[in-house]
Amino acid sequence: METLNTEQKYAACYEGRHLLVLAGAGTGKTRTIIARASYLLNKGVNPRRIMILSFTRKSAREIVERIRVSCKGLAGQELRGQTFHSWCMEIIKTNPDVFPQHSRTLLDEDDRESAFKLLCGKNFRDKDNHRVAPSTIIEVYSYAINACCSLSEAIRKKVYDNENLTPELKKTIDANRPVYENIIRKYMDYKNEHRYMDYDDILQIVAKGLAKNEAARNFISSRYDHILVDEMQDSNPLQYLLLKSFTERCSLFCVGDDAQSIYGFRGADFNSVHHFSELVPDSETCKLTVNYRSTQEILDLSNWLLRQSPFNYDKDLTADRGHGDKPFLLHVDSDWSEANDITDRIIESISSQSCKYSDNMVLSRSLYGLKRVEASCLEKRISYMVFGGTSLMQSRHVRDIVSPLRIVANFRDEIAWMRYLMLWKGIGEITASRIIAVVVMAETLSQSISALAKQNLQKEITQTLESIADMQSFPSNALKKTYEIMEPRMKEIYKDEWDWRKTDFPILEEVALNVGGISEFISEYVLDPKLETTTKEKGKDDDCCILSTIHSAKGLEATNCYIVNVSPAAYPTPRAVLNGEEAVEEERRCLYVAMTRAKDRLYIYRNLCSIHTDECNSADSYFLDGLPENLVESGVKGTAKIDFDGDWYTGERVSDSIGDDFDFS
Repeated sequence: METLNTEQKYAACYEGRHLLVLAGAGTGKTRTIIARASYLLNKGVNPRRIMILSFTRKSAREIVERIRVSCKGLAGQELRGQTFHSWCMEIIKTNPDVFPQHSRTLLDEDDRESAFKLLCGKNFRDKDNHRVAPSTIIEVYSYAINACCSLSEAIRKKVYDNENLTPELKKTIDANRPVYENIIRKYMDYKNEHRYMDYDDILQIVAKGLAKNEAARNFISSRYDHILVDEMQDSNPLQYLLLKSFTERCSLFCVGDDAQSIYGFRGADFNSVHHFSELVPDSETCKLTVNYRSTQEILDLSNWLLRQSPFNYDKDLTADRGHGDKPFLLHVDSDWSEANDITDRIIESISSQSCKYSDNMVLSRSLYGLKRVEASCLEKRISYMVFGGTSLMQSRHVRDIVSPLRIVANFRDEIAWMRYLMLWKGIGEITASRIIAVVVMAETLSQSISALAKQNLQKEITQTLESIADMQSFPSNALKKTYEIMEPRMKEIYKDEWDWRKTDFPILEEVALNVGGISEFISEYVLDPKLETTTKEKGKDDDCCILSTIHSAKGLEATNCYIVNVSPAAYPTPRAVLNGEEAVEEERRCLYVAMTRAKDRLYIYRNLCSIHTDECNSADSYFLDGLPENLVESGVKGTAKIDFDGDWYTGERVSDSIGDDFDFS
């Protein structure tokens, strides 16, 4: 407790019913959660009656480990941290009398898309004869569940880009709603028929099940006295509904930052944090405003960015570390100028600032925006690691190797059978379907494998399943054996790519060591958050520069941060401007998250090559409009002749590459 400041100590020692802690960037929210848990344990609260919830397993695990270290005794050893989804999955599995879905198999995102593709056919169209992609229907379906809104509202948000509901738009949505409703009903029937549930079902089953069943609600909530929630600003209405079932018997301690709410596309409701006291009666709100990460100059710019918002964040951060360099606003004439300047500065930081590569972080809105920087790193032999994009668990080769484990976990999993069988030579979709029709009719796994053995297939197909059938409690061993048998076929499939793909399997086996059985591993594998894993894991001791999307950067920090393409028509995008104030504000919060990753030096790049006149004119706002000169150091990089009229670029373009990669028709 001696290490806490006044704001942190008030939160950690709170004696009221429910508390929301609005913790600004770098203000020690994790330290405060740890202090809260330690405080409760020291008061004699049973650790098994405390649940810590976060949005990634990595975050939950780190919090629990740090609490155990701080307690220095047995008190914290029984403490548990989980994600919302893994917690709900556990509730479903351990309460079979309440939740009949307990024996269902989880569909991952790829499987769900395959199911929708199957149901939609090749040329699915709405009433206006516009083609509708299965991925769009999935977005509508998922948003409606997580935002607890009507299907019509989800269609307006996801299909029509959150347009204002004019009479004309309402008429269009009303006409098309039955099209979406019909496919979604078919999908739900498909899940029931094959005993599947998907990622979105997990929270809905528990949240709505407890809301309707008072006896179950009282029984399950009686297991806990305190629930501590991290990253509360990312919660969606469905998660609020879930927590509501626990507020009568448990105390909530929720930590988050309204200024870092950037997951609206997944249904996170920014306004929920501002209405916490209405949603959670008998609650209070406090703030953490002392920043321990950045210098005051970086915070001055970040605070200024939020003050330009029509929303009242009312949370200026002050630096515990004092003063340092002003952020740099650098104007470049092309993507390559930007990438070269960033990598030159990374190299310079090694020699002149005594930095390591890992002290440098490059941030972009998308992985595509990092491609030039990645190429420049390769050219200059800068070691780097990429965060964002496809996670380890969603990689194709990993899903291939895991497919026989899914069959062993549930031999009626037709999607797993289809993937597994079609990996082998000579088996196409028709042959696989014929085999599946036989093997899923068996009564037991053993009978299913015996039926497979009679299909006159190459021996490895049956051998793989026979070898792991008795390894239900040893998923790591099952993975090792599967890999051993299937590797020759994997080499044939992936050819030159196999050498780098196979390095993922020792990591996968390590992950599997931490779970109790194949079924549990499958659940964890399906539930792996997309934003948690790097595109390519490296050893902890590797000294690498970090290239990251902003959405993957929360929780990260670096001595030097470089933000690419903070230009008009990029922050905010014209699409966000058209979608209204809330969309624009989420873009502002994205930039705020990026800025507040920096500890000592912040470099913001304004890329003139990306500024197109029509887009600029269509964007009414630019987040750095009216930026006071005294907050930043400005500079020019590249060969462009630059002449600014206010904040818009009006000078001659020198780069001859503009437009070469695009078909503007």
